Amino acid sequence: MKLSKSDKRLCRELINTGLERECRHFVEQIQRIASDPIPPEQLFEPYREENGQSVERVRHKRFTQLFRATDKFNDHVARRYDDVTGSHYLDCVAVLYFDKWLTDEEIARFSDEPREYIKRFASFYSNDSN
Repeated sequence: MKLSKSDKRLCRELINTGLERECRHFVEQIQRIASDPIPPEQLFEPYREENGQSVERVRHKRFTQLFRATDKFNDHVARRYDDVTGSHYLDCVAVLYFDKWLTDEEIARFSDEPREYIKRFASFYSNDSN
């Protein structure tokens, strides 16, 4: 489907909105992980080994948790947003709508054909996942 200039501009706007919302959600997740209290008795555990390997201590475990979450989110963002060109704008918006990062009100701003495409996409994949 060929998008009008205004629909392409709206796609770019909504893709940016979806990315911003996903990033906000991710930052909140990271903040929860980072601020999770560490019991004082774990803070001062002495060095120990099991089977000749050092046992990961609490702050390193926290770092690993944060690193893995960041790495996973980075991969997700790369798959979803990198190299999204004009021919894929609408598909990206449809996926963001399906994943609930965009609202019905935002999708309603499209002209009829792109809006119906997005709704059909979401409906198809909603039914497919049941």
